[in-house]
Amino acid sequence: MSNKRSLLSRIFWSRLAKKFYIWCVILIAFFSLMNWVVMPWYVRDGGIVKVPDVVGMRLTIAKTVLDTTGLQYEPGGTQPSKLPTNTVLSQNPDAGSIVKHGRRVYLTLSGGAEKAEVPNLVGHTQLEAQFMLQRVGFKAGAITNDSSSEYPQNVVMSQAVQPGSLLTMGSAVSMVVSSGPVEAGEVSVPNLVGRPLSEAQRLILGSSLVLGNITFQPNKRIVPNTVLEQYPRAKDIVPKGTAINLYVSSISTQAQGPEN
Repeated sequence: MSNKRSLLSRIFWSRLAKKFYIWCVILIAFFSLMNWVVMPWYVRDGGIVKVPDVVGMRLTIAKTVLDTTGLQYEPGGTQPSKLPTNTVLSQNPDAGSIVKHGRRVYLTLSGGAEKAEVPNLVGHTQLEAQFMLQRVGFKAGAITNDSSSEYPQNVVMSQAVQPGSLLTMGSAVSMVVSSGPVEAGEVSVPNLVGRPLSEAQRLILGSSLVLGNITFQPNKRIVPNTVLEQYPRAKDIVPKGTAINLYVSSISTQAQGPEN
């Protein structure tokens, strides 16, 4: 038993063991120094920083956040997105990464909603035009009718946005559709809304129509004697001599028949 203890004692306190103990102490001291002294000093003096999360921020705000943290903004390209233009979509390095002070952070920005060319709708039927818009990613806007001797009935005569224009996907494109040629004895009703009553009367008579009932409606925001509504509507095709009824703004409520 005594011999075993003596052998273990010689092993534990041998020259090789003492060197091992010394290296262990040195390594522990080194890691302690790095962990508790060097690294805190390095971080405190701006050696490394933690990357902030700037995704979803507008570019101007993101650049301020990066600059305050000690990092640099670097363009990382743009991508179509429903988010407003110049909104940060992604960043590299990711948020939370530990990087050197002054590191560049690449930001991918929103280029806004994707755009496409508006097709030429003129000469196509209303149904064809609607399908053409849907295929590209648009939708049909307001559709109005007007008489035409050039375009057959239900064919698009004109469109609000010129063909070839770049428009945001999902936008509405209004169009004017032909109601066909005006037959003999028929006329197209003029647009009277927003016009003074006296001017509306002249336009009605000049279009071979007659003035119908005038209904006055109080309206503090519109100048008195301004046409608010009309029936039949503007551009409707009606027989000559049709009475056009008007709703006109006034200060006080009153209703009367055709003016002489």
